[in-house]
Amino acid sequence: MRGNSCGKVLVFAGLVVLTLIVGCTFQSLPPMEIYTLEPVWGQSDLAQTEKKGSALIQIALVRGSAAFTTTEILYTDTKNTQHSYVYSCWRDAPVRAMQTVLEAAVENSVLFRAVLPSTSVSGADFLLESTLLEFGHILVEGSPSVGVVRMRFHLLDNKSRRVVASKELVAAIPAATLDARGGTAAINQAALKVASDLVVWLGSVTKQPAS
Repeated sequence: MRGNSCGKVLVFAGLVVLTLIVGCTFQSLPPMEIYTLEPVWGQSDLAQTEKKGSALIQIALVRGSAAFTTTEILYTDTKNTQHSYVYSCWRDAPVRAMQTVLEAAVENSVLFRAVLPSTSVSGADFLLESTLLEFGHILVEGSPSVGVVRMRFHLLDNKSRRVVASKELVAAIPAATLDARGGTAAINQAALKVASDLVVWLGSVTKQPAS
């Protein structure tokens, strides 16, 4: 009987110690930091004074590798290996976030009468397809780290079903700090630069005035 009692005491003591260790471990974990891409909503003063184009454009869902369909914030180190920040994440997956950034930029440009979402069943004159090729924080030894966004675009004529033009756009913006905060800020700027360059390219290939 006494042996059983001693065993129960040891088991109980072990559970108490384990609970304390687990509790301390969770208490020491930093809170998760959540970052977002910030599209530019609303038309600029210039766009408000310009006449909208007559064509309709539909923006297909942005495609990308499996890495860009999660909320992980990716960075590449000097050994060209890819990692993710442990206590930081995106609010939305990069492929979905870039979808919103592109739609806002093309809408603001007034190049088209309307920008239709991917789910629209209305007939559009053009279809814009895109693939997200690179989206992350690049750490290069001896140089400032950069936030990089690279995308490939195909503009299709919906009536003829032919590719009007294709273009690969990339933006690399220096990051202020070597962490998730600095990386995501630079990626945000890179995303807006790609969206801005997209508008210029669309204006040239559709023969419509760019904003």
